[in-house]
Amino acid sequence: MRELEPPLPLSVVTLCHLLGNLRGTPIRLLEWDLPADGPFGVLISREDEDVIAYQARTTKAHQAHIILHEVGHIVAYDLAGQRTAELQLRTCYADRDERDAEIIASTIMHHAISMSRRAQRYGLDEPWRPSVYNSLVLTDGFT
Repeated sequence: MRELEPPLPLSVVTLCHLLGNLRGTPIRLLEWDLPADGPFGVLISREDEDVIAYQARTTKAHQAHIILHEVGHIVAYDLAGQRTAELQLRTCYADRDERDAEIIASTIMHHAISMSRRAQRYGLDEPWRPSVYNSLVLTDGFT
């Protein structure tokens, strides 16, 4: 997060754009009407981009968490050196992979909330409404 220096308030779209630029592989977000009994998000890693498809039929806050979870998989793969050049479409992850993705998503969310609280304390970027997701906004669209 410090390397990316995202602007406040934190936008999931902006975060994905900055992370894609840093990695040299763009991250494309795709809102999709996924089946209710299936996954809420899907990561498709291709040679020239990573695509995150996320559930269209849920709240914006839930969509943000879904996207951050998939970003968590990207970050975990990059840190472990597991990214390959060929197409990857995983339908099942090990418990450890899921846990790691959740920890990364939660850490990003915690960082966003901390930034929001500091901004509020020092009167920056007012007004922000207090809520769990108050610093994670989705104002610039997902397409």
